[in-house]
Amino acid sequence: MINKIYVAPMVGRTDKYFRALVRSITSDFYLYTEMITCDAFLRTDKVNCELHDYEKGTIIQLAGSDPEKFLKCSKIIESSDYSEININIGCPSNRVIKGSFGACLIKNPSIVAECIDAIKSKFTRTISIKTRLGLGYEENLDPIVDFISKTSESGCKKFIIHARNAILSGLSPKKNRAIPNLRYDDALILKKTFPSLEFIINGGINSLDMVKSNINRFDGMMIGRKIYSDPMFLLDLHQFMNKTTNIISRRQVVEKYIMICNDYNINNHSKYLLLRHLYGLYYGTSSSKMWKKFLNNLIITKNDIENLLTFPENIYVEEIKNYG
Repeated sequence: MINKIYVAPMVGRTDKYFRALVRSITSDFYLYTEMITCDAFLRTDKVNCELHDYEKGTIIQLAGSDPEKFLKCSKIIESSDYSEININIGCPSNRVIKGSFGACLIKNPSIVAECIDAIKSKFTRTISIKTRLGLGYEENLDPIVDFISKTSESGCKKFIIHARNAILSGLSPKKNRAIPNLRYDDALILKKTFPSLEFIINGGINSLDMVKSNINRFDGMMIGRKIYSDPMFLLDLHQFMNKTTNIISRRQVVEKYIMICNDYNINNHSKYLLLRHLYGLYYGTSSSKMWKKFLNNLIITKNDIENLLTFPENIYVEEIKNYG
């Protein structure tokens, strides 16, 4: 079951620094980039294709609706270390309508099918789609069944289902992660309707119990906000999926993170970019407030991330004893 966990693409979150943090805790789970529009990718293709060793195999998520632009992106990505191209058909932001990408394309499966054809002409690895269950408040599965049918015929065999509808007007992206009903059973209907396809469940997964209850119902689970707010949850997942009792301390996580940053020369970047993803490292512990204050001080006053190791050793030891 080791390869059934996916760390979700999150705008403003899953950059190379966060991927370094994930790899400091476990090397087992799938990584994603943030969502990148085809236009943005083509403007900065060399930057977007530069993957360090620790993040090779990452899945790139693209958004758009122009087959020609997907073709150009795919030609570049084919020679990179990305393992998969994922098409975003789930973003509920208001700007997706104007930009013709994201969730609004659920009602235009033929366009998405054309994009898949374009990708396949230049990209030889896996193509997947991340989508919502539907649009608006009506919980009718017919549109998404039609969407999956047409896009799978074009060559997409892997679908990540955020088990909610997308509300494109009246709700912010943040509220779209909570207010539309969470419908795992409807996602399971899709899996049973298309038994030859691969279905990964996404949305509202915030505990190990939820993982245990659903991991065998689907082909995988995608987890985002819970991992970002509580990175050590990755350790719980690692132990459960591997059936091991191995423990890595927070200090060991920090030491490995520093090593990765130094080895791949990303320590020369903004200290805020290097440290901001670490705020949740002590999530749910008595040291959380102290840790966040410590990080703030480093961002403001210190010159390098080596100072992370000046956090009191007794706190590191105490918290690892209490963890889990």
